[in-house]
Amino acid sequence: MAATQVDLAILATAVRQAGGEPAQVAHVLTLFHQRLIADGQPSPRTLYVYRTASTGASSEPPAPAPFVRPRLLLAFLSADAAVSFAQRTGLARVPRLQPLSLARALAIVLQQPVMRALHIAYDDVPAANGLPSGWHLSRAEMLALCAIDSGAV
Repeated sequence: MAATQVDLAILATAVRQAGGEPAQVAHVLTLFHQRLIADGQPSPRTLYVYRTASTGASSEPPAPAPFVRPRLLLAFLSADAAVSFAQRTGLARVPRLQPLSLARALAIVLQQPVMRALHIAYDDVPAANGLPSGWHLSRAEMLALCAIDSGAV
């Protein structure tokens, strides 16, 4: 199965598990591509996120935290912008890039309730809120796009 088909299957599974209709997947991806184009951005095949090195080298799982801070999936339209942002903001000296399809990025937010938003950065210059300009899509907005009842997730 081609990578694109695998990613679509992963997103369809995430939508189904969240209580949505997998038939919405193609429509949702079309809406995402149209939004990016309307914002004057290229419709990417790949988004880039970065991971900073973990501080622990232990192979044991970390102890559960009593409070888990809501997270944001920050994705860039180019690898250069992702690296530049990480270095400029001091988040990582040598960030490790991870390429993700749009479908996989959406699946991550749907599958991990701690993810409260997806932010697709249009540049690498941090604004006053620390994030680069771009499209900020909250988890609630994503659930609505996928026709998922936010009270059930």
